[in-house]
Amino acid sequence: MNNQTILSASLISLTLFFAGCGSSPNAKLYILDAMHRDNSLTATTLEGRSVAIKVGPVSIADSLDQSQIVTRTGPNMLVADEFNRWGGDFRSDIQRVIGENISVLLPTDQVFLSQEIVLLPVDFQVLVNIREFDGALGGVVTLNADWTVAAKGEDKTVITKKTFFQENTDGADYQAYVAAQSRLLKKLSQEITDEIRNQLLK
Repeated sequence: MNNQTILSASLISLTLFFAGCGSSPNAKLYILDAMHRDNSLTATTLEGRSVAIKVGPVSIADSLDQSQIVTRTGPNMLVADEFNRWGGDFRSDIQRVIGENISVLLPTDQVFLSQEIVLLPVDFQVLVNIREFDGALGGVVTLNADWTVAAKGEDKTVITKKTFFQENTDGADYQAYVAAQSRLLKKLSQEITDEIRNQLLK
């Protein structure tokens, strides 16, 4: 074996070695959790009537609308982590959780998700615009959102409100961070459901 062959073999071995050392770990995927449905709820009627609700459009800030989970490391700095990602579309996951939570809290099994602005033949339409939904790992997570409940009827009542909630995380990892975000969505869903109940009692 000549020197040229030895040198080539050594270069190949070194390339393979560093390629193995530099391989990226697999990304961890997360989803938001909706509330658990109580089996004692029939979830079909409310006070003797059927209620149909459309959830959407739901919009989120552009800085959050990505596959990586975004955390805050300072007043003016956000970090998107390449190896901790959402298991699907973040905005769609938020919309799903709000819809499932409302269906549990009201209760009703007629909750529809749609990004179309055109009103569907439903009793209420819920629109949500999330301005801030981030925080520090091991710290506080903030939910800052505007939301609207539009009721069908002769007066076509439209109520718009602003929500600002904060939730402490139970740990310094991403799982605790996402769990805190899920709890914040539960609080938002409760506010929206309370407004729908108020409209039903009028």
